[in-house]
Amino acid sequence: MMNASGKFLYTIRSANGVLVENLQIYGKSRSEADEKIRQMYWRCEIISCNMVSKDSKARTPHIKMQWVRP
Repeated sequence: MMNASGKFLYTIRSANGVLVENLQIYGKSRSEADEKIRQMYWRCEIISCNMVSKDSKARTPHIKMQWVRP
């Protein structure tokens, strides 16, 4: 049996108005991935959702964080 799950790439607006991009969620279907998003980001607005193809080399960008003391 083949694994039918996929990766979905989301852009959402959270309940407090913050735009969140490049959220990658695994799900068996789009509706399952939507449900996971809504559990994590309650009352969010889904702006866009794309399925990441298995052939794609899409990766999460590396984020470099630097702590600055006030």
